[in-house]
Amino acid sequence: MDQTKTHYGILGMGSIGTVFSVLLKQAGHRVSVLERLVSRVDYIRGHLLKLSGELTGEAGPFESYTEPKDLIRENPDVILVCTKSCDSLSLLNEIRKCAPKDSTVFVSCQNGLDVEEQITEVFGANRGLRMVLNLGCAPLSENETQVSFSFVHYLSLKDSVGSITRKIHDDFNAAGIKTKLTKEYRTEAFKKAILNSAMGGVCAVTGMRMKEAMEHPEISWMIKEIIREAITVAQAMNLGIPTEYLDEAVAYLSKGGNHKPSMLMDIENKRKTENEYHCGRIYNLAKEHGVKVPVIQTIYYLIRRLESQAQ
Repeated sequence: MDQTKTHYGILGMGSIGTVFSVLLKQAGHRVSVLERLVSRVDYIRGHLLKLSGELTGEAGPFESYTEPKDLIRENPDVILVCTKSCDSLSLLNEIRKCAPKDSTVFVSCQNGLDVEEQITEVFGANRGLRMVLNLGCAPLSENETQVSFSFVHYLSLKDSVGSITRKIHDDFNAAGIKTKLTKEYRTEAFKKAILNSAMGGVCAVTGMRMKEAMEHPEISWMIKEIIREAITVAQAMNLGIPTEYLDEAVAYLSKGGNHKPSMLMDIENKRKTENEYHCGRIYNLAKEHGVKVPVIQTIYYLIRRLESQAQ
């Protein structure tokens, strides 16, 4: 691998994949992308993509493919998994059949609890990393993605994947994507799952944007109850999340502005959500540890109902 530049493969050119692609390519790295939507691939092969808002940038055109074998033939050093967690396991199995080089590392850049286990299930623990994202973004047009907020992201630090992990960390920070290495990434992942379950779940059910939900007395109470319940689950699991995290979580969600969480956009577009990896996962962990989570359970089943109606 080049000592100064990294070849990144990106799975999925939704908002997250687009943000990372633009900033990494702008920083001088080679970026190859895999996107199943043919019209999207045709577009990004011939156009610049632009970021606006909290993160800005412009880059392109991109090496773009619709088939895994074509991406893997290019031998990327790092593959960033930016597809939805509910869609990625089958794609990872397709990629395994294409025999990527043994040194290729996969990074789950997805929301939800334990989503990185999809990578370790397919490629083994020494080839899978997890990035906990704190980023809100959505498309404004075919070539422009707006970033409504971007805080510090957390990248899992494993001794078995040490040198490449530090290279990814350095690349991301140099590209303007603030990232910290942590061995306590599971705690950070649970914190983010709390935020997504509370805000994403409630917005999916109510149809509200983040700012609107936080300013509505009854709805904001429900969001806080989900946070309280999830903290209780985390404490039953001996994760280092104190009761006081409620205040930090509320402060974080209050900065979300007029942003639609991805779970709401999925419901609006009649797509399957990541509910199973958010409310669903916390609900199942609560049952395992004997913790009552009535609000989380309610939101979980309501979203499942909405998904079933969209089929």
